[in-house]
Amino acid sequence: MLTQVHLETDPRFAFARVKGDICLVQLHPIQSETSRESLGIIVFRHEFVSIFRYSHDLRVSPEDIRVLELLDEDRIRYEEDNGTVFLAKDLMAQLRRMIDASNMIRLQRGRQGHRRRSN
Repeated sequence: MLTQVHLETDPRFAFARVKGDICLVQLHPIQSETSRESLGIIVFRHEFVSIFRYSHDLRVSPEDIRVLELLDEDRIRYEEDNGTVFLAKDLMAQLRRMIDASNMIRLQRGRQGHRRRSN
């Protein structure tokens, strides 16, 4: 897994864990030394099948984001004028696997916490 990403040129799309949730984000290049304390990202919400739409801009500290995978630009179509992102089917399958694995871990942690409390 990627924990730090330094973007030198253009924004990049990625799957990332942001404050605990797995999201499709667009990462923006770091502009100055002071902006290294927080990272500007655009978050996209899942709308339908492989379609995502702009949700909101966010500034996060490096501790609040973990880049899981930078996405190949050839597997994405971004219509910037209307904030729509189309992902290739294989990327959607990959995202589903990541989310399913994350949900299983959360479920297992919840069960372990419940057992500890009941003993």
